[in-house]
Amino acid sequence: MINTVNIVVHAEQIEDHHFYVYCTSEHDDSPLEVAEFTRYLFTWHESSFFGTNLEEIPSFAVPAVRLTPWMMVELLGKETYNSLASITLSEETLKLADEAQIIYELISNGQYVPDFEGWKHGVTRFKDSTNSLEGFALDWFSAALTDLIKHDRVLHDAWADIVNAYPVLDTFMGHFIDETDFLEKIGWQLDATPFSIGLRLNEPDVDGDDWQLEILLRSKTNEEELIHFQGEGELPKKWHPYLNKIEREQERFSKVVPWLSFQTGTTFVTEDEAWLFLTDASETLINMGVEILLPSWWQVVKESQLMLKAKVSSTPRGQSFVGMNSLIDFNWRFATNGVEMSEEEFLELVSQQRRLVHFKGQWIKLDPAFIKQVQAILKKADREGLHLSDILQQELNAKDIDADDEDLLDTRAFANIQIELSQQMKSMLRKLTDTSELPTHEIPKEFLGTLRPYQQNGVDWLLFLRSVSFGACLADDMGLGKTIQMIAYFSYVKSTEQLEQPALIIAPTSVLGNWQKEFEKFAPHLRVKLHYGGNRAKGENFTEAIKDADIVLTSYGLSHADDEEISAITWSTICLDEAQNIKNAHTKQSRAIRKLHGQHHIALTGTPMENRLTELWSIYDFLNRGYLGSLHSFHKRYVLPIEKERNLAQIEQLQRYIKPFLLRRTKRDEMVALNLPEKQEQKEYVPLSIEQASLYEQLVKDTFDQVTALAGMQRKALILKMLGKLKQICNHPALYLKEQQPKQLVTRSHKIEKLVELATNIREQQESCLIFTQYIGMGEMMKSLLEKEFDEKVLFLNGSVMKSERDRMVESFQNKEYPFLILSLKAGGTGLNLTAANHVIHFDRWWNPAVENQATDRAYRIGQDRFVHVHKLITTGTIEEKIDEMLEKKQSLNDEIIQSENWITELSSDELEKLFTLSI
Repeated sequence: MINTVNIVVHAEQIEDHHFYVYCTSEHDDSPLEVAEFTRYLFTWHESSFFGTNLEEIPSFAVPAVRLTPWMMVELLGKETYNSLASITLSEETLKLADEAQIIYELISNGQYVPDFEGWKHGVTRFKDSTNSLEGFALDWFSAALTDLIKHDRVLHDAWADIVNAYPVLDTFMGHFIDETDFLEKIGWQLDATPFSIGLRLNEPDVDGDDWQLEILLRSKTNEEELIHFQGEGELPKKWHPYLNKIEREQERFSKVVPWLSFQTGTTFVTEDEAWLFLTDASETLINMGVEILLPSWWQVVKESQLMLKAKVSSTPRGQSFVGMNSLIDFNWRFATNGVEMSEEEFLELVSQQRRLVHFKGQWIKLDPAFIKQVQAILKKADREGLHLSDILQQELNAKDIDADDEDLLDTRAFANIQIELSQQMKSMLRKLTDTSELPTHEIPKEFLGTLRPYQQNGVDWLLFLRSVSFGACLADDMGLGKTIQMIAYFSYVKSTEQLEQPALIIAPTSVLGNWQKEFEKFAPHLRVKLHYGGNRAKGENFTEAIKDADIVLTSYGLSHADDEEISAITWSTICLDEAQNIKNAHTKQSRAIRKLHGQHHIALTGTPMENRLTELWSIYDFLNRGYLGSLHSFHKRYVLPIEKERNLAQIEQLQRYIKPFLLRRTKRDEMVALNLPEKQEQKEYVPLSIEQASLYEQLVKDTFDQVTALAGMQRKALILKMLGKLKQICNHPALYLKEQQPKQLVTRSHKIEKLVELATNIREQQESCLIFTQYIGMGEMMKSLLEKEFDEKVLFLNGSVMKSERDRMVESFQNKEYPFLILSLKAGGTGLNLTAANHVIHFDRWWNPAVENQATDRAYRIGQDRFVHVHKLITTGTIEEKIDEMLEKKQSLNDEIIQSENWITELSSDELEKLFTLSI
C-alpha cells in the first residue's frame, strides 16, 4: 500500500505580483522544509525546470520559495502536483487558484492583446481579449504574460519582432484613433483594408513655390500598384468600401502633425513646412509604420554639410606673409554637395529665410542652426581677421576639440573652418614642413668658419623663419655646433639688413666667456658687448653703452634683474642659449623673458623637454606667443593625456604642431655624418660599505612608514627628500652625516675607492677627465682627496665660482694644464666645450638621463679627436641600480615627446618599497 503525503499549501502576494509559497503538514501544522515540499508541488512545473530552479527565501519566518507571476499561475492554474501527495490549499491560496486557472486558460489559448489604454499612458501592458478580467486579476494577468514573454523563447522572439517593426510600442510617440486602429497598426489584429496609406512629398517645379504632399495608396497584393488618392472616383471599385479608412488616416496625420491638413488627397505646404516635414515629421510618421516617400535627392542632401571656406587671396597684406599673428586677405565661400556659392549669394538666401534651395542645378539645405553658427563666425572673423596661426592650425592637422568642453575650446575665429590656400601660401607651408625645400643663403666672407652641410641647412632654416617672422627652436644634440650656426646667422643678418638695434643673447653665466671666444674666432667683424658684472651700464647709460654693438651678451639672472633696461629695446634678434632655463613658466625670470620684444626669437637647447611638457610650452610661448594657447588650455589638452595616460594620438598631434619650429639633429643622424671618434659608456658597479648599508637600511626603516601615510604634495616632497638622502649615503657616509672634516675617506666608501682607481689609470695614461657630481660637499671631498693622492691641483667648477674664474678654469683645462676637472652638474652640465677630456665620470646618477647626456657631451662633441670613455658609478642593490634599470625602459618616452623628472613620485607604495629596500 502507498502512503499519501498530506500537504497544505500557503501563498502570500508580495511586490510586482510575485509570491511567497510555503507548506505545512496537514497532520500537525508544522512547516515543511523546501526540499520536502518542492518535490511534490513542482513535479510537472516547467517554468521552474520542475522545481530545480527555485529561489529560497532565507529571511522568511518558515522555509519558503519565491515565485514570479507566471510561475504562480502555472503552479495553481495547471496544478503541477505529484499524484502521490494529497494537496490542500489554504483559504487565501484557494482564492488565488480560482484566478490562476482563468489566467492560465486565457494565456494558453492566446486570448490576450496589448492594452491600448495602458499604452496611451506610457505603459506597456496586456489584457485578455475577452475583456472579462479586471482589478487584481487583470494586473496579475498582464504581469504573468510579461513574465512569460521574457522567459519563453518563442514568445520573446515574436514580441521582439513586433517591437522592431513598430517602434512606437516602445516610444509611445504614435497617435491612433481608437483601440481597433491601434491593434491594426501594430499588426496584432488583421486589417482587411486591401491597401496601405502613405504620404509623398514633391518638390516644386519652380524654386520658391509651395511644395506638395500627396496621399498614396499602395496595394497589399501588388506592391507595384501605387495610386495617388484624389477622391472616390479615382479608386478601383473594390476599394470603395474602405474610404473611411482613408479619412481616419487623414485625421491621424493631423494629430501627429498639427499644421498638416488634407481637404482632398493633396495639400500644399510652404518651404518652412516642407523643411519641418523632411527633418522631423517624416521621422515620426515612419516610426508609426506609415510609408513616407521623399524626393530622391533628400538622403544625399540630408547627410551633406554646408561647409564654410576661407579662400586665401593670392596677394598678401603688405609685402609678404610675416608673423604668427599677421592678417591674411581672404574671401568667404560656402560649399555643399559639389556646389559652391559666394558670401553674397549665401547672405541673400539667409535674408530670405530660405531652407531648401534649388541652386546651380542642385538642391541644398540651409539649416537654421548652421546659419546661426555662421553668422556668429562671420561677425567674429570680421572683427579678428584671418591670421597665419589659423592656417597653421588647419594645415598641421590640429585635432578637433570637444565643443562641450569650454576649457579646451579653441576660441579663434577660424578654428575648424576649411581654409583654401593660395600657391604662395602653399609654398611657404612646404618650406615650414620640409627643410629640403629651403633656399640656400650665402654666408658672407667675413665669417671665418666652415659650416658642415647640416649646419648650413640649420642656418638656412633660421633665416627662412626670420623672413616670415616665426620663432625657431634649434635643438641639435650637444656638440653639433649650435653656437657656430648662430654666429653664421648673425653674420648674414648683419650683411643683408639695416639693423636699428643689436641682437641680444641670454645665456647661463658659465658660458658667456665661451660665446665671447667663439665670436672672436669665427666673426671678429661683429661687435660684441658683454652686459655683466658690477660695472655694467644701467638706466639711461644702457642705451648709450650698446648703441654701437651688433651683439649684446647677458645672463639669465641679469635679464630679470635689469628687466627695465632690456625690455625697453626691440632687439633685432633675441637668442636664448640653454633655453631650458625658462622652463618654469611661473617664475619671474621666465615671465620677464617671454615678454621681451625682438624681430626674431630663437631658442637653443639640446633638451627642449627636459622634464615636463609645460617646459615645452614655456619655450614656445617665448618663440611664438600664443601659438600653443594658454598654459591652462595646453595643460588640459596635452599635458594630462600625455603625461598621465600616454595618449599616443595626442603625442603625434603635438609633434606635428611643434615640428615646423623645431629643428633637431642627433649625432646618430645620417645627414650629420660627424665622423666623431667612438664613445663607450660603461657602468661601474660597486657595493656599499658596511657603514653605508647600515645607514641606508636605517633611513628606509625610519622614513618609509611616513611616505605611505602621506598624500599629494607632502608625499612627493618626502619621497624626493628621501631619494636625495639615499643618494648621499651611496656617495659617502660623510656627505650624509655632514661631517666637517671627514676621515678615512677611501675606506668608508667603495665608490670613492673606485674613483681613485679610475683616476690613477687615467693619470698613468696621461689623459684627462671630467668628474660630475650633484653635491658641492662631494666635489670638495673629491678635490681634496685627488690633490693629496696625485700631489697636484684639481679644478672644481661650481655655481659659486665667479665668471672670470670659470673662464680661466675652462681655458687652463682645455690647454691640458690640469688633468682633472670636477664639475657640479648644474653649473657645468651645459654650454661648455671641454674636448680636452676623453674620460667622463658620473660619480652620482641624475634622475633624468637627458641631463646626464648633456654633461657627457661637454667632452663628446665637435673638436673631439680621441676615443671617449664614459664611466657611470652605480652602487649595487640600491636605488641607483634599480632606477638605472627603470630608466633603461623609460628612455623611449623622451624620444616621442617628453621626459618627466618627477615620475618617481608617481609610483605606488608597493613600487616605492621595492625601489627603496636594499637588495643584498
